[in-house]
Amino acid sequence: MAIPNRIVLIDDNYTTNFLNKMVIERSSVNTEVMAFENPLQALTFIKDSQAEMYGWLIFLDINMPEMDGWSFADQYSLLNIGHTNVLVMLTSSIDPRDEERALRHPVINDYRTKPLTFEILDELRETYFA
Repeated sequence: MAIPNRIVLIDDNYTTNFLNKMVIERSSVNTEVMAFENPLQALTFIKDSQAEMYGWLIFLDINMPEMDGWSFADQYSLLNIGHTNVLVMLTSSIDPRDEERALRHPVINDYRTKPLTFEILDELRETYFA
């Protein structure tokens, strides 16, 4: 089974990013992991990396200061690189309206609730990187 070329974590909570990174590093996914607490910095990094972006798995939280996950996804969609990468909304929200909205968004591929688990990683690999 293929693996993502890079995994990007975007969550304003340092502890969440730390724990998600630990889960990824202890899984069978052996790839580079980058974590951003500031979605604006993540967007800048992605803009600067467009030439090398292919097969990335991006986890995005909804509720963040400065720029929420919805605004991030809107800005990301303007880059026209979404079809080569997988954007997953990873959130603590259990509101079904958030899931419906995410799955209607043109660049959000999947919606998962926290915490990130080995099972979620395996399911995403099977679905998007097989």
